[in-house]
Amino acid sequence: MELNLKPAFFWPINRTIVRAFKFSAQLFWQRAIFRVLSQAAPRHAVERAIRLMLTPPRQPFSDEELAVLEEASLMPVPLISGRLIAWRWGRAVDPAVVLVHGWGGRGTQLRAFIEPLLARGFSVVAYDAPGHGMTGGTESSLPHVLQGLHAVLDHLGPVHAIVGHSLGGAVAAMTLAQRPAVKRAVLIAPPASLADSSRRIAAALQWPEALRAAMQRRIEYRFGLKWSEFEAEQASGEQPLLVIHDRRDREVPFADGHRHARNWPQGRLLETNGLGHRRLLDDPMVIAASVDFVAGERP
Repeated sequence: MELNLKPAFFWPINRTIVRAFKFSAQLFWQRAIFRVLSQAAPRHAVERAIRLMLTPPRQPFSDEELAVLEEASLMPVPLISGRLIAWRWGRAVDPAVVLVHGWGGRGTQLRAFIEPLLARGFSVVAYDAPGHGMTGGTESSLPHVLQGLHAVLDHLGPVHAIVGHSLGGAVAAMTLAQRPAVKRAVLIAPPASLADSSRRIAAALQWPEALRAAMQRRIEYRFGLKWSEFEAEQASGEQPLLVIHDRRDREVPFADGHRHARNWPQGRLLETNGLGHRRLLDDPMVIAASVDFVAGERP
C-alpha cells in the first residue's frame, strides 16, 4: 500500500489519514521512523517531513477519464517553469468556466460538471496543476497550484466562473479575491486553515510539535509566505460565492466551509449530509446546484 498523505501546505488530508491508515503497517512504520529521527537526527526528520508535504500522490487515469479527454481540445498553458496541460470543452466564444481539482487529483475528477455546463451555454476548461496528472513534475506546493490557476486565467482571457474542489476550492477563493473580473465561484469542500491541517497531520503521524513547527518554518522560508496568509478570512471579495460542504466530511471539517461562506459578503452555504468529501463530485444535486449558481440562478 502506498502511503498517501496530505501535505500540510495544502490543507485537507488526502484520503483521510486517520481513516485510511489508522491500523496500517505503513502508518506504524512512518510513526516509528519519525520518532527515531526526531530524537537521533532532527535535521533529517525535518527534511523527510518536507519531502512528504511537497510530494503529491499520483494515480493512473481511468478509462472513463481518458474518454472524456478525447472529447476536448488540448490547450497547453505556458508557465515560467514549463507548461501546464489543460483542456477545453465547447466553443471558445462561449463564457468559460474553469474547473480546479484538489491535492493529488486531476482536472478530470470534475468531469461530471462538464456536460451540464455545456448544456447551459458555457465552455469548460479543466487542467492538471503543477506536479499533478499529465502536467507532471515531482514536487508541488500551494504557490505552484496558485500560479497554475493564474496562468490558466491569463491564457484564457475573460472567465465567467471557477468551480473548485477541496484544495482547488481554497485556491479558487484566493484567486477570486484577486480577480474581480471573474463573476462568481463555487467552492466544494474547501479547507479554511493551513495551520489546522498541519496539526491534524502531525497528530496522525505522532510528530512532536518541534518537528511540525520546524517543517512549517522551513516551508515558509522557502516560499517566502507565512501560513497565516492562507486562512479563509484572508481572502474575500464582492462576487457571489457558493460553498457546498458535507456535514460528514472526514477530510475537511464542515466548519471550514462555513468559514468561507461567512467570510464573503455574498457567500452562501449549501449543506449536504452523507456524501463525505469526494462523492460530492458525482452527486446530481450538488452538480445541479453548482451549475444553477454559475448560471446566475438560485441553486
